[in-house]
Amino acid sequence: MDELKECISKHAVNNVKEIENIICNMVCTKNDLIPLSEKNLIKALNIDGEFLALKLHYNNFEDELKSEKIKYKISQSLSVIVCYEDDSNSYEKIGNFVEYIHGISDEKQNSIFGVKRVTKLSEHPITILFSGILPINQLKMTVGQKIYDLIHSDDEYFQPLFKKYRDTISEEVGVPILPLFPILDDELSEFHVRLVDQLDGRVISEFEVCHEISKTTLDVYLQKLVYVYKILMQEKGCKA
Repeated sequence: MDELKECISKHAVNNVKEIENIICNMVCTKNDLIPLSEKNLIKALNIDGEFLALKLHYNNFEDELKSEKIKYKISQSLSVIVCYEDDSNSYEKIGNFVEYIHGISDEKQNSIFGVKRVTKLSEHPITILFSGILPINQLKMTVGQKIYDLIHSDDEYFQPLFKKYRDTISEEVGVPILPLFPILDDELSEFHVRLVDQLDGRVISEFEVCHEISKTTLDVYLQKLVYVYKILMQEKGCKA
């Protein structure tokens, strides 16, 4: 564990011992149900960007479906590693979380998990390590009702389209751009879009789309977002 502890000490700023205990306890050996190696954790911590360790209980699953806190944290992280505890009675609960996280993870992300064999579950039997959290992926998009309805009206069409634009931006700025999950904001007008920097709460861009917007006319606004991302990357790159 010495190499992992050294890596944590190198990257952690505060509460180093506490973070060390949390992350080191994620290691699952070959004797566990699904191994999770020390090397996997070291590799995740060494990705450029910040990291966050979060502890949960299986009972938090229903809350997550409503709040989507994990979902939006995953959308900011280039790597998501999860350690689950199993006391021989947690198979279904683990399956729910695995399926949920897999369903919202992107191919640009490193997403793996291990399952630790225990006789009794701890207070928090799930530990998630989010890493590779870059400023460019710490954006929040809120939209009005009509925009929200449109982009959720046909997943088979829109998901590949959004991926195409993310791939274009990623290639141009040299950084993997992760999925940005738009949030419905009832306080916005129906055709309003707002992009906010979660680091400082600054509004990066906001605009109204035309009321006749459709699948075929949405490209104009996606091109606008490509431009915003490129300018924002230059700005954040200069700050770095």
